[in-house]
Amino acid sequence: MASKRATILDVAAKAGVSTTTVSDALRGRGRISAETRASVERAASDIGYVPNRAARSLRIAEYGVIGLQLPQTLSRSEFYMSTTFGVLERCANSDYDVTLISSSRKSAPPDVDGVIVVDPVVGDRGVQRALQLEVPIVSMERIIDADVKAALVTADYEGAVHSLLDTLSEGGAKRIGLLSAVAETDWARRVRSEYERWCKGRGAVADFELHSVKDSDEIWVEGAQALLGRGCDAVLCGPPTAAHALLVATAAADLELGRDLLAACVVDAPSLATSLPPITSVDLQPRASGHAAVDLLLAILRSESPADAVVPIESILTVRDSTGVVTA
Repeated sequence: MASKRATILDVAAKAGVSTTTVSDALRGRGRISAETRASVERAASDIGYVPNRAARSLRIAEYGVIGLQLPQTLSRSEFYMSTTFGVLERCANSDYDVTLISSSRKSAPPDVDGVIVVDPVVGDRGVQRALQLEVPIVSMERIIDADVKAALVTADYEGAVHSLLDTLSEGGAKRIGLLSAVAETDWARRVRSEYERWCKGRGAVADFELHSVKDSDEIWVEGAQALLGRGCDAVLCGPPTAAHALLVATAAADLELGRDLLAACVVDAPSLATSLPPITSVDLQPRASGHAAVDLLLAILRSESPADAVVPIESILTVRDSTGVVTA
């Protein structure tokens, strides 16, 4: 029986580097140290890796530019900033430039080899502009209002919601409300869906306040106050905006978060680690997601990955004072 042909993924695993680094090392391009290049070449030789002739002869980049499309309303700006840094870091190491694809720009779309779309929002003109380019697309969460073939880098929102709700319940919460975003994005839909599934499975009341990412801070605070007024003894927040609003609402009600009311947030941010009290949340690894999106897009451009590949990103629970439990 013929043995399985070694792939670039096998080389990357053996050398302990990304597929982008492997490809650049074997092609003699990119900012790679001599030591890393030698390590990759040694790994390829050890497992008998031979680059596909068609892929090797493929023109990798026509422009040397990757397009980046971000939501117009940066309600989770800390998250998007980390994601953007991840994209820029990986592109710089691979000798690619990055250009932003604006939602408001009316001139012709920029010339790019591929596009990374971050948290696509329903009806966002920037997403529609990106789709019109007819180049490979990597979307960081699903594009829910367009039938398009795109690769996907996705965080485990279901696991994040489930683990946070379990943490709140174990802390003594009986009525957990949800303060999150309306269904304008894939992640917002998944957060609400998993919350409702968790409540139904435990016979708990599902009580939520949903607001647009475009809404003012005051509206988010009113949503938090509404949940408190309906007797919630814990609140699961979607974006950091919701957690910040809950802090304001609890202070106004003279409640102590972590004692009188428990809270957690699906999306972590530096501000949540330094708030009073620090808020339990899930690190969705936005910087690593940015790295993964670039790696996947370049692999697609090199015909080393299918155009509809899916790359999952691990989520990491960080328990803080707001759930009444302090980590060591």
